[in-house]
Amino acid sequence: MERVLLVVKKHENIKAASIDRSFSTARSTLEDMVRPDGFVLDSHYPPVPLKGRSSVLYRRPVVADFDYSSLNKPEGDAEVYVIRAQSDNRTVIENFKNRKPDEVVGIFADPKIETADQSYCGDESVGDSRTVAQKLGIQEIHLTGKNVRIAIVDTGIHNEGNINSSKGWAPSGINVKPGHAPRQHGTMCAFDAQICAPDAELLDYALLLSPQPDPDFYVGDAIAAYADLVDLIHTQPGPLVVSNSWNMYDLSTDYPVGDPRNYSANINHPFNEIVASLIAAGADVLFAAGNCGEQCPDNRCAGHDGPGKSIHGVSSHPDTTTIAAVTTNDIRLGYSSQGPGGISQRKPDLAAYSQFKGSGVFGDVDGGTSAACPVAAGVVAAVREKISNSVVNPQALKAILQRSAIDVNGGGFDYDLGYGIINPKGILNTIRSN
Repeated sequence: MERVLLVVKKHENIKAASIDRSFSTARSTLEDMVRPDGFVLDSHYPPVPLKGRSSVLYRRPVVADFDYSSLNKPEGDAEVYVIRAQSDNRTVIENFKNRKPDEVVGIFADPKIETADQSYCGDESVGDSRTVAQKLGIQEIHLTGKNVRIAIVDTGIHNEGNINSSKGWAPSGINVKPGHAPRQHGTMCAFDAQICAPDAELLDYALLLSPQPDPDFYVGDAIAAYADLVDLIHTQPGPLVVSNSWNMYDLSTDYPVGDPRNYSANINHPFNEIVASLIAAGADVLFAAGNCGEQCPDNRCAGHDGPGKSIHGVSSHPDTTTIAAVTTNDIRLGYSSQGPGGISQRKPDLAAYSQFKGSGVFGDVDGGTSAACPVAAGVVAAVREKISNSVVNPQALKAILQRSAIDVNGGGFDYDLGYGIINPKGILNTIRSN
């Protein structure tokens, strides 16, 4: 059975089901829509609204580094919804949208996603969390992320020590309160974000949490998490930094590049669109570059590693800030994924520190671009304590992060570390000089 995401137009039952987070409210409507074509609906996936999407599909070319600013998106938002389905008939999938033009807006891949944890060709740590704070000069900038929210989109947070989360989101059917997840990858990310932003409010978005042993997670699950984040920033405006230490590793679960259903290199995929909508609403969104670097790729990369083959999907979106990994000795970690990216070629954007002794969740090492991403998110949260998103929007702040980065490789942007290592003092100096 092939898993797909269907984007369907508004129906009152579908809208009600999305509000209630209850598939059963829309079951009959959805089954009447898709069952004659042989689709099996996922009854554990309530319809998810795609806010900010035009009623007419806004098609941007599926090519890297197209000048998207030259296009104008049509005005007005439509109420369209994502549902998840499966079919064992590829011809049905390919022809479905054309047979249902009044009901179906699009059909897309729903590839598998996984956390971006990995040790650097061994288990040795390089420095510790205090070393990271010293390298970043946190004490000198006198900012702690107060009144800033950091959403840790991961496996869930386990409250312990200074880690305390009481707000967040979990997938439908998960009855774990924020801050009460098992002590896993998400707890490490929360610890690492607090190195630079100890006073930020942690939001526990438990995207990759499941009561089942060895569960699989998919991009469709991330769409549901981001729909909640879009609601959050519209109903509760203010600084919001979103840290994502997960990626797609297995490209075999995606459609080929150039296919309109593709995710890895398609800016029109509904997840790539909803992330762009959140950034446009004022959130700073950071993604781990991934751990498919040429020197020691994660074994999940399955040959999709090295320059130009290891930064996919939303991690290569032109609007997100993509984070590579370096040691506290300023040396690139060999697993850190390398550009060009699948959508935007100029990836990664920046680097941050990883492979240090920190949370203790995985012994002596907080590693992978999984650790680097929340470290960078903590820096952004610290800066956001002083500079609101209404004064410097996420796109402008991203440009400042790039201009102020420490170019350890020399020569400006490169496909290993982007513009260089994130630099809190340089960020503030650049803002003051503008």
